[in-house]
Amino acid sequence: MDTALEGSMAPRPGGWSRHWRWVLPLGCLGMLASCVGLGVLATYLGFSSLGQSDAHQEAVAIASGDAWVLRALGTPIESGLPRRSSVQRRNGVSRAQFSLPLEGPDGKGTLHAQGEKRGDGPWQFNHLIVAVGDGTLIDLLRAEPLKRPELPLPAEPPYADEAPEPEEEAAPRDAGRDIEL
Repeated sequence: MDTALEGSMAPRPGGWSRHWRWVLPLGCLGMLASCVGLGVLATYLGFSSLGQSDAHQEAVAIASGDAWVLRALGTPIESGLPRRSSVQRRNGVSRAQFSLPLEGPDGKGTLHAQGEKRGDGPWQFNHLIVAVGDGTLIDLLRAEPLKRPELPLPAEPPYADEAPEPEEEAAPRDAGRDIEL
């Protein structure tokens, strides 16, 4: 005689006990992915806000309007994210110091700026230089660009008229030493 019932009266296990092996790792990976995504978003917003500060915009506008910079880089000039940037505000005085990459169709350069702003007034830059890729420095606070310093080179190499002298054969370094292995 068969005593087994057609249906089991034992309760069926819940969803967690049946699926915990794949729900747990996926939940951990989801939390990790959301933390990484939040960090990337915060970093992007931080760097993009640095590039949007009024000091950066004003310095790029001055550089984009300079004839020497336009000749060196071409037009239009685009700026990238700041490499080194420090903007501080204390007692109504803002101070900024930064370097921005500039790029035009004819070349690349770096804008180095340092200045301050009092209250709501305009930025007063005391250092505003564009370093072009060929080594030329364009001081935006002066009228002319500074040329890359050239090293003084002699007119002709000293050995051009003279034939090289034959070198004497040097003794080997370990001459006179006895080495036993």
